[in-house]
Amino acid sequence: MVKQKIAILLCVLFLFSALTTGCHSKTSTSQPLQQSEYQFVGSIHSNKYHYPTCEWAQKIKPENRIWFKDKADARAQGYVPCKVCSPP
Repeated sequence: MVKQKIAILLCVLFLFSALTTGCHSKTSTSQPLQQSEYQFVGSIHSNKYHYPTCEWAQKIKPENRIWFKDKADARAQGYVPCKVCSPP
């Protein structure tokens, strides 16, 4: 009986974490666009956006990347341009 309760609890926790993953992270759209549709990239841990070819953009771990369609998209989410690659 205890094992069954633990198994149910683990299933509930797994489902909850699967459903809430990404709810607190910054995302530009609910459905990911094709990467070619994005112009800029940022990190969920900073407030800078970059050209994808920027040396600093290359250092962002894939799981921490947030993609923006355009300057307005990045700015609307509180991001500012990188001073190294100078996006618009």
